[in-house]
Formats: sequence, structure tokens, C-alpha cells
Amino acid sequence: MYRNQIEECADAGPELLAGAESPFVALHGYFLDRPLPVCGRLLDAAVDAGEVRAGTRPYELMRGIGNLCIGGGDPQYEPRRLIELLLCGLRHSRPE
Repeated sequence: MYRNQIEECADAGPELLAGAESPFVALHGYFLDRPLPVCGRLLDAAVDAGEVRAGTRPYELMRGIGNLCIGGGDPQYEPRRLIELLLCGLRHSRPE
């Protein structure tokens, strides 16, 4: 699977460069255009199922997770724990 992902990235490079004003814009656009709609559908499904609160935008969620993953080299930094806290914050509180 990893090999296929590498091949897809390599194949996408020339196409992205040909259709964009700059390489940075092409890369940034690709990373937003591809996963954002999927994230949006997953959020919508979770809202419809009553699992999470409505109102979270896909870009906000992805940006939040991405920012939490930038921990530097601090061995005490646990991004998975912070992501878990972020995702728990999206959930509806359950009545007791």
C-alpha cells in the first residue's frame, strides 16, 4: 500500500506543476482539495448519527489535528493524546 501511495504522489507531481501558478500553490491545493471533501462527509455522517456536534468545519478539524502533530522533538509531547482530547471535544455529551 505504501508503495502505491509513493507512486501516486510521484505521478501527481508533473500534473500538479503543469496546472498551477507555483509548485507551493499546487502542493497546498492538492492537500486541501483531496481530503477536505472526505473529512466533510465523515463529519456529516457523524453528526447525522448523533455522535458529534454540528458546526465543525472540515478545514478547522484538519488544521487542528495538523497543528497538534507538530510537536517538535520534545519526548514528553504526546500528539495522539492531544488529538484524542480534540476529538472528544467534538462529541455530544451523554446525559447520565
